[in-house]
Amino acid sequence: MYRAPYTQSISRQNKACFLFLLDQSFSMEEPLGNSSNRKCDELVTAINGWLQNMAIRASGDEGIKDWMDIGVFGYRTDQQANPIIESALQGSLAGRMLVSISEIGAAPARIDTRMQYLPDEETGEIFQIPCEMPIWVDPRAEGGTPMCHMLYLAHQILADWISQHPRSFPPIVVHISDGESQDGNPIPYADALKSLATEDGNVLLFNCHLSMTAADPFMFPASDHGLPDELARALFHMSSILPEPFFRHGQSEGFPLQLNARGMAFNADMVCLIQFLNMGTQVAPGLR
Repeated sequence: MYRAPYTQSISRQNKACFLFLLDQSFSMEEPLGNSSNRKCDELVTAINGWLQNMAIRASGDEGIKDWMDIGVFGYRTDQQANPIIESALQGSLAGRMLVSISEIGAAPARIDTRMQYLPDEETGEIFQIPCEMPIWVDPRAEGGTPMCHMLYLAHQILADWISQHPRSFPPIVVHISDGESQDGNPIPYADALKSLATEDGNVLLFNCHLSMTAADPFMFPASDHGLPDELARALFHMSSILPEPFFRHGQSEGFPLQLNARGMAFNADMVCLIQFLNMGTQVAPGLR
């Protein structure tokens, strides 16, 4: 019986797979647009929050359901411009290429106490409360941007994963960067990654650009016309066209999507980054 692509339910038998590819180059020290916080700090705050939320959503009466594999990678160069591509997970999960959501939930590197700022509903005054935050990924910013090497490793990892999970919902890759590739043209590597497929559809590649400017961000463009520079156009052509379930979900979330909209965000701030992570990873059946 025919089933439309990108509709395979996620379960223990048909797991999901998410890869996060994080730019750790020196420019990630710069402040994120509309913020005084460093890009690398805002990025790991968003990633750690996503990991915590996924572990909570996977929890049930019998513990955390083992229904997805997750890889979090950082890429940068050393002082000799040699690429460093490695797992960004810390603690007991350090060095692991892919880990299950049950392992994520059971083994944060540590628990930090952060202050949350909340408004008093009666007075409108802002008050602080301490909040415990599990941490899996720490900020890092050094060297250059070996984007092609990162995409090549992602291809190797997902080709192997797909061979073991041929019927699963296709893997989703979320690539977050603030600069241009310094080791060649990344588009052919992105195309090779997107050509991988399960029986349910091709691998999806989402690309998010982090900016230090305060200009308005934009998300999910349908054309490269009007994009401000070569970096934006490269990210556009690297990004997957949104499949129908993602397109419909985006419209329901209030995004003004046009036909052939792509999984791309440009000039992202923290709000945009969090929206982008949610849109890119929570549409799959079983994650809604």
